[in-house]
Amino acid sequence: MAAPANLNIINSIPGSTPTAPAYLYNVKMTCTGCSGAVNRVLGKNIQAPNAYHISLPTQTVLVWGPDLPPFEEITQKIAKTGKTINSQDLVQDATKLPSIEA
Repeated sequence: MAAPANLNIINSIPGSTPTAPAYLYNVKMTCTGCSGAVNRVLGKNIQAPNAYHISLPTQTVLVWGPDLPPFEEITQKIAKTGKTINSQDLVQDATKLPSIEA
């Protein structure tokens, strides 16, 4: 039987490496239900080759790819989940992207 997936980390495309430009959010998420809500909204709006990473332990959401929807649109979609966005940033420099845990 396979080991259960880490429910605290969600990768839309496992193993993909973040690139700039990217959208970085600090979102108040207290449980897997919270991160699941963000995952559902991003899953409907971020399509490959774009990708996203959600980390419940660090409360970060990172969205990247070559053909992203507008920053304001994704910000609004996350806000509509009812989760508080503590900070948001459009990252243009790949060296300033946070590392993502597996």
